[in-house]
Amino acid sequence: MDDIHLHTVTQSPLTPVLEDVEGKTAAEIDQLLDLSNCSPGQRIGLAVGSRGIARLPGIVRAIVERLQARQLLPVILPAMGSHGGATPAGQTDVLRRLGIDPSALGVDIDADMATEVLGTTADGTPVQIACSAMAVDHVLLCNRVKPHTRFTGSTQSGLLKMLVIGLGKHAGAAAYHRATHHVCFDDIVATAVPLIRSRVSVLGGLAVIENARDEVAEVTAVSMDSLPGQEPALLNRAESLMPRLPLKEIDLLIVDQIGKEISGTGMDTNVIGRKANDHVSGPDDWCHTHLIYVRGLTAATAGNANGIGMAEFVRDDVLPTVDWRKTSVNAITAGHPTAAMCPVSLPSDRDVLEAALSILGPNPRIVHIRNTLQLSSLLISDACLPQIPNDTEWLLVSQAGPIRFDSAGNFAHSRPF
Repeated sequence: MDDIHLHTVTQSPLTPVLEDVEGKTAAEIDQLLDLSNCSPGQRIGLAVGSRGIARLPGIVRAIVERLQARQLLPVILPAMGSHGGATPAGQTDVLRRLGIDPSALGVDIDADMATEVLGTTADGTPVQIACSAMAVDHVLLCNRVKPHTRFTGSTQSGLLKMLVIGLGKHAGAAAYHRATHHVCFDDIVATAVPLIRSRVSVLGGLAVIENARDEVAEVTAVSMDSLPGQEPALLNRAESLMPRLPLKEIDLLIVDQIGKEISGTGMDTNVIGRKANDHVSGPDDWCHTHLIYVRGLTAATAGNANGIGMAEFVRDDVLPTVDWRKTSVNAITAGHPTAAMCPVSLPSDRDVLEAALSILGPNPRIVHIRNTLQLSSLLISDACLPQIPNDTEWLLVSQAGPIRFDSAGNFAHSRPF
């Protein structure tokens, strides 16, 4: 492996960034509340999910403060389906790891997992909503809008998905994901949302759009009446700003960490090129990856390694950090059990690279990233250089030298992330 040299590449996309995130959030929430029928003393269920949205603690605090300024009573509602092991304590801990501490905000949290069936969709899927959402006077959603890791269509990850699946808790999430094997999620939303609105007062939500540097680009408050018509445009905007790898063909993608706050599947399938198939990139994928090596989990994912099954290799010391119960519950609920399967596990980085090279042959196209959210800097091998775009967005910074290992056989060369 001494003949494989690594180069540092940085991305500087011309992308918008919102400087005063909290101030803009406050202004948007005020406009939304001006149009609402909220009265002082009413309880507002603020739905917050498990994604590691940029500036999320500040965004949530700004929303809470604007609600309190109008003498409304915010209650945090975890809206994350089966995440956190599908338990109240687990979902509360997910929020805490994301920097959302209800006690520090001076608000209550209702993490009850109970749901009520409101009816069925056109295909017979039971429409379920959290009892906690029915117990408050109004619900306010807060979520990032972006392409989903598996769903296609005009409604993917965003406010409507949070309302239908996130607040459907474990039971609802399992039913909806099961239904998406034969029904488009757009069709489920079209019949589920009216049923939910017939029993729950939903004010609307704050849509967060991030740029290619994992920064907040825009925040927009949308009323519930306008949301079904506006979310497809928000999705298109988010897709135009999302991070991409600079290569179309990758032999070995090395990912330092995966986690639920990074993506529902631990690593974003829109980035790694595995949206339709866990181990084969398709013609509609942004890039084609032959082999993927996962080196670890984030701390915030708390052992949930959902998505690890999309990798071909993992290092031995990663496996004891996996909470297989959390991981399996999440994967089964999502109708994606292969996402929880264990890749080939080997003792060290050197062992994985040797195994990969035995499959790939000499001069492989290797890309090494921290995670699929942070792509501003990465490492590439010599064979990747012809694919780097000749534009101002990607810049070849330096040659890092050959791949180096420590005495344990793990990477010893410097990494720019």
